[in-house]
Amino acid sequence: MNEVLVSVRMPESLLSKLRELAKKDHFMDVSEEVRSITRKNWFKFAHPELIEVERLRKDILDGLKKKSEREITKRVLKELNEIKKEIKKEATNET
Repeated sequence: MNEVLVSVRMPESLLSKLRELAKKDHFMDVSEEVRSITRKNWFKFAHPELIEVERLRKDILDGLKKKSEREITKRVLKELNEIKKEIKKEATNET
C-alpha cells in the first residue's frame, strides 16, 4: 500500500473534539482517529445500501427497546398497585 501524507486545516474546537475522541477510543494520536472516521465513512458512501440497512437495524432495535421499556413500566406499575392494595388491606385489618 502506498502511503500519502495529507495535511488538514481545521478549527481549534474541532481539533479539541478529535483529541477527546482519540483518547476515548484509545488511539495514540489524532491522526489515527481521523483515519478511523475516514475509513468508516468511506465504507458507508462506497456502499450506500448498507447505510439503509444500518438505519433499519437501528430503527428495529429502538422499537424493541421502547417496547421492552413499556412492558417493564407496566410490570412495575402492576407490582406497585399490588403493594398499594396490600398496604390498604393491612391498614384496614389493624383497625
